[in-house]
Amino acid sequence: RNFAEQEYLDCVYEESNKMMIDDPARFKELVQESLRRHVAAVNYMCQSGTFFWDYGNAFLLEASRAGAEVVSKDGTFIYPTYIQLTLGDVFSLGFGPFRWVCTSGDPLDLEKSDKIAAEVIREQLSENPSPEEAGNLSDNLRWIEEAGRNQMVVGSQARILYSNQAGRARIALA
Repeated sequence: RNFAEQEYLDCVYEESNKMMIDDPARFKELVQESLRRHVAAVNYMCQSGTFFWDYGNAFLLEASRAGAEVVSKDGTFIYPTYIQLTLGDVFSLGFGPFRWVCTSGDPLDLEKSDKIAAEVIREQLSENPSPEEAGNLSDNLRWIEEAGRNQMVVGSQARILYSNQAGRARIALA
């Protein structure tokens, strides 16, 4: 059988549930075998130009524990994680998610909070941040300035952005 036709653990769902209880060591063997097959398929597709990343569900970690070929000679994973790929060094710079909700439910209150956040970010940009911080601050400024126009509200009147600790404190106190 080819990879696409193969059952995930070479057994059906009911069998795997029973095996987890009756023979957990065998179940683990089958899971690890499945991870090795999965990685072999990913590696094959990547050689043909497919781009792959770990979404953050510990796939690379568990695949490496299973002996799959996902670790380079220097000990790092050969594929990036979603966070590395999309956020880069944002967390190492002290930036993290900051969310606020306008409990009034009034879109005008959310607009006011957007303006406060934009002003705080502009102040931070004027304080000569490092180039990396300036890039993140500029991205946040663009995001918050365009959020209202882009109608980024689903449900509650809320916003989220990635800000450093100083920015989170300033926005919260404003």
